[in-house]
Amino acid sequence: MKKWLTILFAGMLFSSTSGAQAAPASGYNQFIASLDSILGASMPVADEQLIAARLPSQPSGQASTILAVASNMLGQPVVWGGASPSQGFDCSGLVQYVYRQAGIDLPRTADLQFLVGRTVSPAALQPGDLVYFTTYEPGASHVGIYIGGSKFIHTSFSNGVVAIGDMQDNYFVQRYYGAKRVW
Repeated sequence: MKKWLTILFAGMLFSSTSGAQAAPASGYNQFIASLDSILGASMPVADEQLIAARLPSQPSGQASTILAVASNMLGQPVVWGGASPSQGFDCSGLVQYVYRQAGIDLPRTADLQFLVGRTVSPAALQPGDLVYFTTYEPGASHVGIYIGGSKFIHTSFSNGVVAIGDMQDNYFVQRYYGAKRVW
């Protein structure tokens, strides 16, 4: 920061024949424009949200733990009401168990889990986010853990085991309810 201030003030002192110039008082964009003219370089103002949405993201520590634990549950039996590897899992039991291993406590059912965290748009999904579907009852009645590439880990009752689902599968496209980030 000191370097930028030094450059700014030196540029202001020596950039014109009429003496020192003051930085515009009307905002950040004018300040950056002043720096551009002093340094002779273009410094566009960054839209941090746009940049973050375009960069491939590496999972955080908690998200990495979530993904590792969820991957280790692949092939576990699906049991209605199950919430542990020894019992088997239903969808919300799987999510609750996996997130607990990462130090995050969640309610027991998909509809209550949907009330936790912040909403994430489909375009902003990151590995470790929770994806919800309307299946056997209205609202969030099925949940899985997004792993990237439109794939998620969930309890597949049709396969009878914890498996990888595809969000672009017509079944899930028609039933998509929303997504949340709680890590």
